[in-house]
Amino acid sequence: MDMMKQTVVYKILFAVTVLATLGGLLTLLPHSGASYPNVMYYSSLCTFAPAATLYCFFIAGSVCFFRSSFVKDRDGSPAERLKRHKKSLLPLILLLAAALASTFWFTQVKSRYVDAAAQASTVSE
Repeated sequence: MDMMKQTVVYKILFAVTVLATLGGLLTLLPHSGASYPNVMYYSSLCTFAPAATLYCFFIAGSVCFFRSSFVKDRDGSPAERLKRHKKSLLPLILLLAAALASTFWFTQVKSRYVDAAAQASTVSE
């Protein structure tokens, strides 16, 4: 990959990292118009918080890992670069585990609520 293409790819991946990070932060913002509170018992912009936050951070971290391992670092084969950067995968694995745990928590808490909009109704004649 020539230097011009590498710079463009790097900038695009950096922008995706920034957008995913901002998206993760936005999910936690309080929002009075939320349809119901999140599992942390406050109304936030995203009712799927904190799981959505963790997924956004996982996406940002994954793109950052890819960017630093395969675009910025050009020494050696892809396998050698992956081996050099493998320590950086541990936080990503922990983040994904936390996101999955939060999803499970969300489903456990929200399964107790009845969604009135999704219920079928019968019409008596």
